[in-house]
Amino acid sequence: MNEFIPIIASVILALIPVVIWLNVIQEKGEDRSIYIKTFLFGTLSVVPPFILIFLFERYPELNIYSIINTSVEQLIYVALLTNIVVGVIEEIGKNVIVRITDKRHPEYIQTLSRALKLSICAGLGFAFAENIFYFYSIWVNPYYGTGDLVTTFIFRSIVTTCGHMVFSGIFGYYFGVGKFSADITEFAKWQGQSLGFVRWISRLTGRLPFQVVREFQNFKGLFIAMGMHALFNASLDLNNKLFAIGIVGAGAVYVFYLMKTRSGRLLFSVIKRRGSSMAARDEDVVLELLGMWTKEGRLAEVMQICDRLLERDPDNNVVKLFKAHAADNQKLKEAYTALKSVFAKSKQQQPEPANQATPSPTLSLEDEKIVLESMGMLYKEGEYKKVLEIANRLMARNPNSSGARVLLEKALDKQKIDNAFNSLSKLFEDDPKPDSPVGV
Repeated sequence: MNEFIPIIASVILALIPVVIWLNVIQEKGEDRSIYIKTFLFGTLSVVPPFILIFLFERYPELNIYSIINTSVEQLIYVALLTNIVVGVIEEIGKNVIVRITDKRHPEYIQTLSRALKLSICAGLGFAFAENIFYFYSIWVNPYYGTGDLVTTFIFRSIVTTCGHMVFSGIFGYYFGVGKFSADITEFAKWQGQSLGFVRWISRLTGRLPFQVVREFQNFKGLFIAMGMHALFNASLDLNNKLFAIGIVGAGAVYVFYLMKTRSGRLLFSVIKRRGSSMAARDEDVVLELLGMWTKEGRLAEVMQICDRLLERDPDNNVVKLFKAHAADNQKLKEAYTALKSVFAKSKQQQPEPANQATPSPTLSLEDEKIVLESMGMLYKEGEYKKVLEIANRLMARNPNSSGARVLLEKALDKQKIDNAFNSLSKLFEDDPKPDSPVGV
């Protein structure tokens, strides 16, 4: 019985981050069973690496790790090449799980965000199985102590597990883009994007353009995931944990942003699409106009036209993409403007001519002191708009008031920072009214 204790304990330890991450991934109203099934399938993605390890031990001449170690002299290249192989094997395993899940249950993935999250669950399943192996190895090895087990548990539960989820999530997003490539290719066409290379590959292979785009997006996501995975593992092998954490952190921010964008949360109408009440020719003219306005940055007008067009053609995925794309770009534009205002240098005031008479104050010093004290209290309370308003009025009465000028500049800086923070928070906030499941 005692020999089973390390196994049971390792499974329990590996389950702790799984429970936490599944609760983070699942949103209110979502069916948890979808994520649990994908997670369980994801645990099977560890099988290919273990099969390869078995084959390499059985047939040493096929061991690619030994070949790399003997043929490459510099340690950094050994670490990089070895982990490229590891990343390729592991990410392909998780890739296969997502593809099988979508093939068996195509209704699971109807948004880019859902494709991303299901892929995250597959990565979580892989990390769970891998963590059991690591925890068990440390538990039964007398060389390691309790401290080693605790530090390994913390690092793998937070950083390594998150890394597997991030790498898989990025692939999942591009897998979703590939799944809805027909609508996305049509959207790109109306935006005026050049599809010459896609058409050339299409003629060369005899496949439709959207099929070419689909496979390209799948491979693109897979290569990004494999590349990040290889860099992460190589950084750990070279004892550069800070760089490894940076890779995971940057990837996590990117994945979180993708999940929160309107484009990512857009529900594609897949089956039972309702017909349009507009003639196809008229609708094409409007789509061409939307493409022109998108290029010109007239995002508010694009969203207004999309709302009207969706009343006539509610299941048009291309129009939905135009609207979501415009909403995302509008948020980015607001965030950029706010950040730019924070770092913008204030214009240098022109020096007054020497012969210009200094205007006399129209407010007594005692009254000005009282006003400045009130402004100081408002500033401490965070009422920056009121401070700005009072400071402007005071400066109009007494342009030489240094106290009013100081408070005015401080309030302006605070107001700019608040605007920037509010704009950035909009990038990651949930939509108040998510798209309803139309046409499914």
